[in-house]
Amino acid sequence: MKRVWISLTLVLCLLLSACAAPAAEPEGNWDPALKNALGLTPEQRLEDYDYFVKTLKDSYLCLGVHDRENPEDPAAEVFADYRKTILENDSDEAFYSAVYSSLYRLGPYGHLWIIEPEDYRGMLDWCRTEDTTGRERWKELIEASEESYQTLQAYLDALGDEGGGSWSGGEAGENLHTLLLPDAGVAYLKVDSFLTDYDPDYQKEAQAIRDFYDAAGDCTDLIIDLTDNSGGNEGYWQDLLTAPLADEPLSCTNYALLADSENNRPYIDNVFAPSDLHPIAELPELPKLERQGLEAATHFVESTLRVEPAAKRAAFHGRVWLLVGPMVYSASESFSVFCQATGFATLVGSRTGGDGIGALNPVMMRLPNSGILIQYTMMYGLNPDGSSSEEAGTTPDILSPAGEPALVTALRAVQAARG
Repeated sequence: MKRVWISLTLVLCLLLSACAAPAAEPEGNWDPALKNALGLTPEQRLEDYDYFVKTLKDSYLCLGVHDRENPEDPAAEVFADYRKTILENDSDEAFYSAVYSSLYRLGPYGHLWIIEPEDYRGMLDWCRTEDTTGRERWKELIEASEESYQTLQAYLDALGDEGGGSWSGGEAGENLHTLLLPDAGVAYLKVDSFLTDYDPDYQKEAQAIRDFYDAAGDCTDLIIDLTDNSGGNEGYWQDLLTAPLADEPLSCTNYALLADSENNRPYIDNVFAPSDLHPIAELPELPKLERQGLEAATHFVESTLRVEPAAKRAAFHGRVWLLVGPMVYSASESFSVFCQATGFATLVGSRTGGDGIGALNPVMMRLPNSGILIQYTMMYGLNPDGSSSEEAGTTPDILSPAGEPALVTALRAVQAARG
């Protein structure tokens, strides 16, 4: 039996290494000849940047997280530095670079980032082809920015292939990786992204997971690996990973804070009933709630994740182990929170990246003159002890020793569970 486990560990670890993706690298190449390509006056550039800063302060609750984790580079200094850049450089190039660089220094806490032209085109296509009921504010801002993004795209094209400051995400590969080892009683499923239900591969993956769950019917243990999964569509894990294995409805509830600001209000109206909003003064005492940076928060909501069993249950009935780590974020984090709270799976690995409580897509601000869209998470999720989901993430049920892959830790736990 020991030889089987050594061989199993080797096979799965080789699979893990084969799935690894290269790290992204930022690029940038600004051309002074394009100084006024966006057609903005000095006053308009400054108005846009001041609007950007004010909206973040009024609406986005993760600036405190940034400041605690980056005390040498607080948000106030970031804003002051790039406002000065805009004042001292009479160019659209300097303005766009200032916005982009501000976001880069602030970091992607709470999905904070600029909507770049490539992503914008996908959003515009969503507006035109999908049901946007309940997402009217998203649709309104996206459609209002079409002309602005045509101008921005032309500007970035003129910078050349190296320009624009875009990120390179590496080469695409298979999203699902499966391994069935019936002699060892272990089924292994690795999911690198949670696809949207309108993605061309969604239905194919849905069937592949269903078939895999059924093929694993004689296994005692299922390992689901999210260590390279940074999120996507929550419906993916609810409908494809959880519902086929659920024997009864499963749900968990956490608190999420929000700011009822001018920019957030239309989104709040889209997705919440007035009765959903509770004044921040009524938030229960939570031992690890860090209030610094949350001065703009006005309300909290009870964020509930609920999964109903699938119409037909899959054949697998054993233990479920979920591998997690720092890459686990957003929708993959919400799955981790759900599994730990409901007992659907045992979490194994290292602390997650967080931001999985709130169950709401990032919202946007639209800069009034340039039309550029900036996204951020409106919801500030709290773990049960009051710590920030964004900041603290989720601590697994079984922590991997330093330097040990989560998979190896999980295999040891599987063996221990069998006695």
